[in-house]
Amino acid sequence: MFFEEDGKIVVVDFKSDRVSKASQYARAEEYRPQLETYGRALEKITGKPVKERLIYFFATGDTISV
Repeated sequence: MFFEEDGKIVVVDFKSDRVSKASQYARAEEYRPQLETYGRALEKITGKPVKERLIYFFATGDTISV
């Protein structure tokens, strides 16, 4: 998913991984290349810069910026 905020793109990816609060940051880092790829594609498509890349883990209910 993505949305525009202040003229910039925010990329959000939802993950159903079974993570704990302690392990979610390490798992989020594993997904960084995937979100960077999404961000580059969206910049090309929209012509707008990416402001932030976020991962939401259903297991913890937390959103982590990568």
